Amino acid sequence: MNSTQARPPSLRPDEKKLSVIKRATAMDMEVINSKGFSKVAAIFKRQFQTYYFTRAPLWRTLLRSQTSKNRMTPEIFCLGSVRSGTTLLSDFIMQHPCVVLPLTKEIGMHDAPVSWLLEAQFPTQKEKQKVEAKYGIAKTAYCSPVVPSLLFPLLARNVNPHAKIVVIMRDPVERAFSHWRWDQTMIKQVLSDKLWKGFPQFDELIRLELDASKSMAASGINTTGVGCGGYLQHSIYLPFLKSLYQHFDKDNIMLISAQKFFDEPVTVAKSMYQFCGLPDYEPLDAPAGNAAPSSTMSEETRESMAAFFAPINKALYEFVGEDYGWQ
Repeated sequence: MNSTQARPPSLRPDEKKLSVIKRATAMDMEVINSKGFSKVAAIFKRQFQTYYFTRAPLWRTLLRSQTSKNRMTPEIFCLGSVRSGTTLLSDFIMQHPCVVLPLTKEIGMHDAPVSWLLEAQFPTQKEKQKVEAKYGIAKTAYCSPVVPSLLFPLLARNVNPHAKIVVIMRDPVERAFSHWRWDQTMIKQVLSDKLWKGFPQFDELIRLELDASKSMAASGINTTGVGCGGYLQHSIYLPFLKSLYQHFDKDNIMLISAQKFFDEPVTVAKSMYQFCGLPDYEPLDAPAGNAAPSSTMSEETRESMAAFFAPINKALYEFVGEDYGWQ
């Protein structure tokens, strides 16, 4: 008997829900990759989805804020840095039959800077009751790449101090390079403009950040905290974790190695379901659909970044009590 046949009928994958999740990512990628009239058409189509990968149209959020004030509070927070695997991880969370979809997967604080806008993103109590009637339990989730924001743990506590927090962390060097490659996708249509002539590539950008971090260290500024730079700073996880542990009980925090997740996504997802208090479910393994374009990093830059992150990673390992093997 295969795994699909062994599942309880009530916890079989919801094909309609899976289609909605996949469409959300595909629609945003279509907007990013199209231009001219095709881009306008894609933006128009995007206005009327039931679920969004990134920021929902403001009019949708405003309308929801007026139509119902009786909404669910997220009991699960799936967090990480940009390009750490948060999209794929959230797709595994959201596909669980007992998780009710919010309006948006990535709810940034610029999208919901005040409580009533944030609350509008989540399902109504009526939607919750419908899922509870079918499966016996219903939860909703907040999933977004918010690291390294030191204030976010405070905001999350104010939303739900008893929430389960899942944090995914990727090899800092690989994450930074993937972050830069993703940015090239986001700005590729303006890079040909004369204003962007001579814009530095990854190696030069990292050299500038490393030089800046040395200057900060020489002046006594702690380079393992905020202010270290762009791509490097988003790969420094310890300050965020320290802030997180100040606001949430240790038992409510689950740390996930991105590499382990990429290698065994279903196994890691099932352990996450258990941690979040969700019934056992055999998820479908599917690509997130937002891969960054391929490129090659110079060995010199890789070695420089590895040397920079070595003491930072060591401090992280000591704090969490686990060595992730990042080089």
